Amino acid sequence: MPATYIQGSLVRVSVIFTVSGVLTDPSIVRLKYKNPAGTTTTWVYLTDAQLVRDGVGQYRADIDANAGGTWNWRWEGTGAAQGADQDTFTVTAATV
Repeated sequence: MPATYIQGSLVRVSVIFTVSGVLTDPSIVRLKYKNPAGTTTTWVYLTDAQLVRDGVGQYRADIDANAGGTWNWRWEGTGAAQGADQDTFTVTAATV
């Protein structure tokens, strides 16, 4: 079951990339997310300040959950630590 947040929350999504169990930085790290209206946003590490590297192979970003409905997100790593992770979260629309 996806996590649920209230409209206006900052939703933190994170990812860890490993190679054979060892934390490893990919050559390119990308986060894509789609809001309930169907608009997809793509952020790339070292291009977009929203992506933060916490340590080797560890990245995070905060998504402004400004609309009610289901949000989809996907992390992608290429090169040295190719991998992907994806999930959804639900936002409850503001009532006042």
